[in-house]
Amino acid sequence: MDFDLFRDDLGIPHVRAASETALAYGQGWVTAQDRGLQIEADRMRAEERYAELAGAAGAAWDRFAARERLADTARAIHDAAAPADRAWLAAYADGVSAGLLAGGRDVPELAGVPHRPWEPWTPIGVFLATHVLFNGFPAILWRAHVARHLHVPGVPLERVLGLFAADAGSGSNAWAVHGAFTASGSPLVAGDPHRTLELPGPYQQVRLVCTDPAAPYDVLGFAFPGVPGVPHFAHAAWGPDSAAGAAAGSVAGSVAWGITNAAAHHVEVVSDGADSADPGAWRLSWPARELSDVGVAVWRGLLHARTARDVADAFAGWVDPVNRVLTADSTGEVLSLTAGRVPAATDRALPAPKPADGYVTLPAPTRVTQVAVDANERPVTQAPAELDGRPGYGPRDVRPDREAHDLGWSYVPHRAERIRQILAAADRPESPGTQARVHGDTRDLGAAALVAHLAGDASATAVRLRAWVAEGAHVEAGSADAALYMRWRDALTHRIARHPVLAPLHAPHGQDPALEPLLGAVFDVPTAVGAGLAHLLAADWLVVDGPDGQPLRIDPAAEASAALAEAADQASGTWGDVHVPAPVAPVPGVAGAYTAAVRPAPVSGNNETVRCTGGSPGMAPTAYRGSVARYVWDLADRAGSRWGVPYGAAGRPGTAHFDDQHATWAAAGTVPVVTDFDRLYAVDTTGRLLNGARGAQVWRRDVGPHGVVTAHMLDPEADADVLHRWFTQPRAAFWGMGEHTRDEVAATYAFVESLPTHHAYLVRWDGEPVALVQAYHPEHDPVAAAYEVAPGDLGLHFFLGGRGPVARHGAVQDPWVVLGPALRDFLFAGAGTRRLVGEPDARNEKALRRMAALGFTAGEEVFFESAQGPKTARMAYLTREEAGRGAP
Repeated sequence: MDFDLFRDDLGIPHVRAASETALAYGQGWVTAQDRGLQIEADRMRAEERYAELAGAAGAAWDRFAARERLADTARAIHDAAAPADRAWLAAYADGVSAGLLAGGRDVPELAGVPHRPWEPWTPIGVFLATHVLFNGFPAILWRAHVARHLHVPGVPLERVLGLFAADAGSGSNAWAVHGAFTASGSPLVAGDPHRTLELPGPYQQVRLVCTDPAAPYDVLGFAFPGVPGVPHFAHAAWGPDSAAGAAAGSVAGSVAWGITNAAAHHVEVVSDGADSADPGAWRLSWPARELSDVGVAVWRGLLHARTARDVADAFAGWVDPVNRVLTADSTGEVLSLTAGRVPAATDRALPAPKPADGYVTLPAPTRVTQVAVDANERPVTQAPAELDGRPGYGPRDVRPDREAHDLGWSYVPHRAERIRQILAAADRPESPGTQARVHGDTRDLGAAALVAHLAGDASATAVRLRAWVAEGAHVEAGSADAALYMRWRDALTHRIARHPVLAPLHAPHGQDPALEPLLGAVFDVPTAVGAGLAHLLAADWLVVDGPDGQPLRIDPAAEASAALAEAADQASGTWGDVHVPAPVAPVPGVAGAYTAAVRPAPVSGNNETVRCTGGSPGMAPTAYRGSVARYVWDLADRAGSRWGVPYGAAGRPGTAHFDDQHATWAAAGTVPVVTDFDRLYAVDTTGRLLNGARGAQVWRRDVGPHGVVTAHMLDPEADADVLHRWFTQPRAAFWGMGEHTRDEVAATYAFVESLPTHHAYLVRWDGEPVALVQAYHPEHDPVAAAYEVAPGDLGLHFFLGGRGPVARHGAVQDPWVVLGPALRDFLFAGAGTRRLVGEPDARNEKALRRMAALGFTAGEEVFFESAQGPKTARMAYLTREEAGRGAP
């Protein structure tokens, strides 16, 4: 299918096509190019074949995927989808398959894995595989373990289970600000999802432009690699100013949305009646499987949304996982809603004897008139700032009946409350630039309650921690006090986990041993204690009988002081010395090579801060979770919006865009959204042309004693003076631009730059400009009328502008001796090029001699209408085999 591909200076893909299916094909193609190994690994996880790629490490996953029938569920969901949705999925899958064959799977890890085309249901399988653990069912298994082993006389089980509420869970952030409180008068939607850090990242920045006059759209956002559309975070524009064209309507506008996980009890653990005493006897009741629906129609429908109400209506069909949604449009409307299918269960803490009967009726979307903050906390309606005495008199979250959105789980409210504080304390109207203070905030509101257990400790380290809390408890990478606090919290977690009161929890969990690599961490006592540390220290009722019949209880002050003594004896340093990202790779065996390719960047924050970076007590101090994307959608001007990811757009170590956003992300920053096609560069999707941003080096060859030859994407403006100087020399007569002004030269090559089928390169020899090379697809050029174009043909024009550093290479008299072979190799560098095709003017004997010297075979004399007028040319051909180049 025909589509156009462009990229910005960060390599972010912008895909444009004249139909929705062609656009889906293009999105699939570029995803395979950028994230080939990642999406093939996820695809194999969905197909219960992960062990083929990951070896023994993948066997546990395959057993779990088979148990939960991921592949069968994906097929059933696909078969139940509407015909238009199936066609859309099929186009995306076909694009992925083509992109993989066009080089996307050319990585060592896939060398021994036979290529299998993607099926139309495969994207659904990828979505299921990446979300099957993205719910509360592992916590239910842990709570069942607690219920079996931890008995507190006279205390209801529900209270005991509440000890391990996820008070240290990372969660996600999202907030919306009504236009009454912004500088532009239009709303802002911002946030950052928190997930396990992956390399490459779990979200892919992409822009999708459909120019079909019947249903145009122009949407940019974060996609799941391997899944079409941008269902979670996006900003769409329409009207004459959008790339979708004036057919979208005469009035310009935009709509944006962002989500957080609703922490809902949407996947049930059902006891297996065969042996209810067996802790491993359970199955999952999953709405996606029970309904044969995961919301595919929503994925596609959101691309067509133009208003916040359209977004809300689309999300009415959402199934899994359950999300809270904030959406706003350029008319000023801001809406808050919860989307998904939640079983109407009465007991959400333990395995149930049977699935719930039916689903919860979710509240209708609510209008936001001030601010809205969703950060996975248990929903509570907030009072206005002027009534509750919090800092400032700015907007507060006053959505009514928030409690109706409480669907079973929650995280600690520290992040949500901190975001509300920051927004309420604003001393000027909000803008995309002011949101950086929210994304980057490192104040831990939970630290004070923990450090309070050291109130009676007079040691210097306790005094130091209390002073740190008094100063705001900011968890900064450069802070030695933050490092001390985190070491102390970790030591305290391990002391409580070893305490005799909790000894019963170390009993075997009794789950399927084959699933141990997958579920073992669920039953790790230090991890569970770290999540519920505040509850455990505050539970003065937690008293159990010891072996000798004497009561056992936790002494919070004693444990806190003992842990602080341990932490004080450990190595000193700053939090950033140990708190660095520790992402997982698509295949366990490549993790070292992938992380080694990322420039180190210590990060601030922890799980409880808005700048969430996933350092958890009871686990390693490295950041294993965190913000996997950041965004600020400006409804006044989409080009004023900002976004960012932890690493980069590309998924291959060593490439230019593998980690070029990492330093910005580590500093809690974002980069501008680029929507102007004049600031993008066209990409050849056939593999014949090398692509890059203006001025970027795309090829390099060390020519031994003769120095280095490099090829750079021509910069029409920066290089115009050089070209104009060359073209106005008498020897440039055959080039046909001798009468052009400098600005006309720049305009000509700006036009060439806009064509994905024609590229211009400036060649440098030891850094000095020496030649211009124009390469193009002959089938999209007037020369196509003169000869029979063959697949893999690459047309070329070259102009030798200078002699380069010949004087420094005494053995070289003619620069073409060095440059000729180098240019030939450069033109064959594209994997899709099978034959070079030249068409110099038939009178240009010097050019004909040069081509013959490079091995070209002279062909027929032809006549055609070129861009410069009528032309009589001598065709010349050189195949890859004749050039002796073999595969690139």
